[in-house]
Amino acid sequence: MSNRMKLSYFCKSAMIALMLSGVSGVSAIENTSNQIPAPSINEFIDSMTQYHPYVLAINEGNYQAAAEVEIARSSFDPFIEQKTKSRVSGYYDGTNLTQRFTNPVEDYNANVFTEYRIAAGDFPAYEGGYDTLSAGEASVGVAMSLLQNREIDKRRTELRNAGLATAQWEAQATSMLNNFIYKGVTEYISWYESALQIKAVDNLLVTAQDREKALTTRVEKGDLANIVLVEFQANIMQQRLLLAELKQKRDAHAQMLSFYWRSPQGDMMSFNADTPPNDIEWPFWVGDAQIMALRKALRQHPELDVMQLEQQVVKNKTALANNALLPKLDLQASIARDVGAGSETLEGTETKLGLSFSYPLGNRKAKAERSQLLSKQRELGHKFTSIQQSIMQRFEQAYVYWTQAKDIAALQSENASLARTLSRVERTRFDAGDSDMFVLNARAQNEIKAQIKEIKAKVDLLKAELMLYKEAAMLYEMK
Repeated sequence: MSNRMKLSYFCKSAMIALMLSGVSGVSAIENTSNQIPAPSINEFIDSMTQYHPYVLAINEGNYQAAAEVEIARSSFDPFIEQKTKSRVSGYYDGTNLTQRFTNPVEDYNANVFTEYRIAAGDFPAYEGGYDTLSAGEASVGVAMSLLQNREIDKRRTELRNAGLATAQWEAQATSMLNNFIYKGVTEYISWYESALQIKAVDNLLVTAQDREKALTTRVEKGDLANIVLVEFQANIMQQRLLLAELKQKRDAHAQMLSFYWRSPQGDMMSFNADTPPNDIEWPFWVGDAQIMALRKALRQHPELDVMQLEQQVVKNKTALANNALLPKLDLQASIARDVGAGSETLEGTETKLGLSFSYPLGNRKAKAERSQLLSKQRELGHKFTSIQQSIMQRFEQAYVYWTQAKDIAALQSENASLARTLSRVERTRFDAGDSDMFVLNARAQNEIKAQIKEIKAKVDLLKAELMLYKEAAMLYEMK
């Protein structure tokens, strides 16, 4: 299985594990629960990135990718060989033992070797090359390629591509972590929005309930018709229904947050969902300087890194295919010397030089592979351009949404302020007898709606800022 296939398989497996753990692990929530205050955004992200099993699985992928480099590097490990040849019957009884130490060298597809041979007994004339003096023969030599495999060969290509696969995985892991953090933080601020809305409605409901008591007293004294109280109570009931719906929404988001928020042991944790923190410590605020930095980061986007590294992998394979079209011309040179007693013909230093040449006629396979890889290079070039343009387009779309979200948040704040003023004035008029319950209830409903919209607009601005960081893949960087 290729590194690329392993990467794809791991990504799919990790996402499946993520979904399954969210379903099967519900009963494993640590429920020291509702006493724990809600975490800030930074605490929440730290928990996700340090303890969540999905992130731990990604980290294991880093170790696996690093191991692939070591596996490829092992092709250049030195090794020892030993050969023994002996005639066990017949007229001749020669025995020969050869030990060789070989150290592969990356440059020139070379091997540096040392060898020791020793022989005893009698050899036929055609096996005279096995014979040595009594203490044996020691030699040292080098073998290298002069044409094919000189600049690149299969081992060096695999080593280079293994290093590229490691870098690819790091870029892919960064992209996966950014997407994961985006999902978790989106869930957090959705819970935060509901919690703030509940707090706003609850405060208004307390004020309304105090007014209900006052109206009840007036009805009991005969100063006010009972229908006025009933109409006011109907309005309070609408507020209570809204409050119940918001609590349902808040609790659903809080329950989902327990999947992302983890204890140091990796267990899901819940917290007091009723009380949002006074300061969530928002780390993804955006200003003009941040926009410039995020736009600059688009040039190092992990999706582009993955594609550029894939282009380099194919480029290396193309170089290997070009290498296969070259004639094979290999050189081997060695110096040997026998030591000890024996034939005078074996005394002295021997220098050996050998050349081997071969070239397949036609070589259709190598030509077809080169043509295929050149086409793959062009394909990846088009894909790179497409991905680059897509990233830019998504970021600019997020930028437009952010600018609009800022304007909407400002307008909704003004609208909420006006609604509060109108509601307060209407209460004063009603107490003075210059207004009726219908107008008072309408003002109260508008005040609630305006506050809910104001909170939603402010949280939408947070979501817009989060999206800018997400599109630039700057929510989290691999350490």
